[in-house]
Amino acid sequence: MNRRSSPDAEAIRRQVLLALAANRTPGFHFPGHLLGCAWPRISDDDLEQTMLDGPLSRNVDGSTHLAAFCVLLDTALATASRLKIERGARQATVHLHAQFTGAPLRGELKAHARMGGYTTGAAARQSLTSGTVYAGEVPVCHASGTFVVLPRPPGVNLAPLPWQRESGVPSTPLKPGDLEPDERLIMRAFNSALRRADGQRAFIERFWGILPVPTDQGARCTVRLGPQHSNRVRHVQGGLLLGLAAITARAAAPRHPQLSAIAAWYISPGQGRALKITSRRFHEGRSFAAVRTEIRNADGTRVLEAVSHHAA
Repeated sequence: MNRRSSPDAEAIRRQVLLALAANRTPGFHFPGHLLGCAWPRISDDDLEQTMLDGPLSRNVDGSTHLAAFCVLLDTALATASRLKIERGARQATVHLHAQFTGAPLRGELKAHARMGGYTTGAAARQSLTSGTVYAGEVPVCHASGTFVVLPRPPGVNLAPLPWQRESGVPSTPLKPGDLEPDERLIMRAFNSALRRADGQRAFIERFWGILPVPTDQGARCTVRLGPQHSNRVRHVQGGLLLGLAAITARAAAPRHPQLSAIAAWYISPGQGRALKITSRRFHEGRSFAAVRTEIRNADGTRVLEAVSHHAA
């Protein structure tokens, strides 16, 4: 069967066009709309968040792609912090830590995140959140994060998030003939990814350009940026940055394929023409390996630093 006309291809195409329709209302980011993030429960201090389980977010073996998982994780932890700040405020990730249980990332994923308070004694107050992600009823990851409120950029509408709106999100996909310039770029990336997806690389890997290659000391990856990577202030979405680091780090430790834990520190926004990700092993034993990963913009600006632990 022609892959471009397969049922999976049509389902992915419809979801991309739905995400573009939802993204026209300010307040959330395209990666989250693309993955169908939803909040079945919101309370004063905690929440549940889900994302669609479908061909768009899966690896070729049927498991959830790690970058998609990281978008869910970051968004859930950030939403817990948003429970205590004004609607439409701009917020940035400062630090994320994820400890994986070893259970496979398969099937419907649900994050339970909670607000834990704030730091004190520093010029910038950071919110402290934590959470657990489940596949069915099985915990797959325990995580924590810190976030800080930033000034709103001039000329950017930071409207409330989807779960704060009475009208919800659009349920009708955009028509290809009605697309605006950035939306046409996303559809061009969609068509290219769908055309190149095969038994080795899934659609989502091609769409986001996460294709690390090995080096003598680890792995590297260059990602050409487009609007499909962006948050609502046109920087690379924070969970996607974590996913880029985690996937490149995992490629740097091929003898230890199971990602056990990753800690990431956010330094400056991911922006510009491309991101360059470099992962280097600094320990490799019989049972475990450790990897240090750096993400930089094309101009050399440091974006993120991460350290990860990998098991055989």
